[in-house]
Amino acid sequence: MKINNDLSKIKEENEFFTLSEKVKKFKKNNPNCEIISLGIGDVSKPIIKPIIEAMHNAVDDLSSMETFKGYGASTGYDFLKQKILENDYKNIDFSLDEIYISNGTKIDVCSILELFDTNSTICIPTPIYPIYKNGVHCLNRNINYLPICEKDNFVPQVPKEKYDIVYLCSPNNPTGIAYSYENLKKWVDYAIENHAIILYDNAYSAFINTTNIPKSIYEIECANKVAIEFRSFSKNISFSGVRCSYYVIPNKICDNINNIWKKRTINRFNGADYIAQKGAEASYSKEAQIEIKENIADYLNNTKKLKKAFKKLGFTVYGGEDSPFLWVKIKEHINSWDLFNLYLKKLNIIIIPGIIFGIEGDSFFRISGLGSREDIEKAIERIEKYYN
Repeated sequence: MKINNDLSKIKEENEFFTLSEKVKKFKKNNPNCEIISLGIGDVSKPIIKPIIEAMHNAVDDLSSMETFKGYGASTGYDFLKQKILENDYKNIDFSLDEIYISNGTKIDVCSILELFDTNSTICIPTPIYPIYKNGVHCLNRNINYLPICEKDNFVPQVPKEKYDIVYLCSPNNPTGIAYSYENLKKWVDYAIENHAIILYDNAYSAFINTTNIPKSIYEIECANKVAIEFRSFSKNISFSGVRCSYYVIPNKICDNINNIWKKRTINRFNGADYIAQKGAEASYSKEAQIEIKENIADYLNNTKKLKKAFKKLGFTVYGGEDSPFLWVKIKEHINSWDLFNLYLKKLNIIIIPGIIFGIEGDSFFRISGLGSREDIEKAIERIEKYYN
């Protein structure tokens, strides 16, 4: 028997496993310490009432054969797809069969590689969220890394080399930078010229509020010929524990890609949870949207407070305007794991060392505004006291 040796390339010591173990050990040895996480990637607000009520009604549907739902469509229910088209793509010409409902962007951005030839050349900008490179390893594919430089404001520059597949994430995790129309136009032009496909992770689109930042790559002319876009309900409607996402495969992408993927999906996926999809549908109601936008505003306000505090202390800080993440340059002459240990032991604060996102990130750390307002304010107080 032979196993997939590429799985061994997924190194725990370079990712969140080691971090969790360090925090767990510290808490065990220091049970009286109040630990505050600025590394949180999860949400700190509950699912709002209109969505909960819709999910309760969906549970009731399953209690009667008149309304019971068994196996649903592999690509998702039309009731949710219709809401997505009417709200997220209301000015873009898509059809229901181009939308795929799934159970998490983390799965989607990896499994989509099954669509492409195993010899396809894959480009991944770095620093970047580790799931992309790990997903590539799981499927025995080779990676070409494209360093993202501070001098470019952490916006990936179009390479001279030709690649078949390019991963882009905007608003970006970890840097918190959202890409402009001009930035994305260059990548769309590159993809058209090189017959490449852009895998566009747009999980944080709900946080975009700057006017020159597109909420979808499909706002760029001809992007529907070269881009597959992924979106998530995790952060904007607190579905991180429920699991519901979607992605778009446009019919205008060459080689009949959409129909090929539909056949694959029918044979490999039984569809996302009915209850989750009813909750996601309810999130588009006017009542729900008011509360959702208030929650997002709270998260962004947390992020702005953190950015202001760190900049006041002399740190160089990126991101935060259109994302809940900040990318902070380390002032001390130490690496990012050493700074993580310092913050944990001295300040009882969790940050994410930049090395987790790639070697280029070792001079930085990531912090998040997704925590509670109270925790953010306590953390700022501790940090200001330490540096002053």
